[in-house]
Amino acid sequence: MDKINITNYTPPDRPELMRLLLALQRDYFAENAERQFQELRREKDSVRSFEKYLDEIAEEKESWKILMARNEAGRVVGMIIGSTSEDEELVLGRMGQFEDWFVEPGVRGQGVGLQLYRELEKWFKEKGCQQVCSDTWRGNELSIKAHEKMGFFVSGVKFSKKL
Repeated sequence: MDKINITNYTPPDRPELMRLLLALQRDYFAENAERQFQELRREKDSVRSFEKYLDEIAEEKESWKILMARNEAGRVVGMIIGSTSEDEELVLGRMGQFEDWFVEPGVRGQGVGLQLYRELEKWFKEKGCQQVCSDTWRGNELSIKAHEKMGFFVSGVKFSKKL
């Protein structure tokens, strides 16, 4: 395995981040999510949607973190996006939300995703987070196993239905 460097996202990384976000949606999601769920989450224009998402993150950058994984040659091979929020009704109300996470297929299983997550978790702790939340879709076994390996447990079930 190449040595992997985890770096903070900077605006010049945007094309690479877009490439990974689109791969997450167009390839991984399309290959692994159930057809009904894909139908409900199908976007009109994925590029426009992700551009808007990244613009919103840039506007609220204090509560968002994007990390990039680079191999020894400097090529981006993975990313993770997280955010923080507050729920004043909860005792452990300062939360980190694990938003998006993608590692290229050729480097999966080598600890890249875990390195990304550990760095994000450090940031959550620096921000005073008391818990971390994440979600994935049913049947995403790779994600489910990765979450369990990092100490997550299933804390709810979300249902969807087309009307």
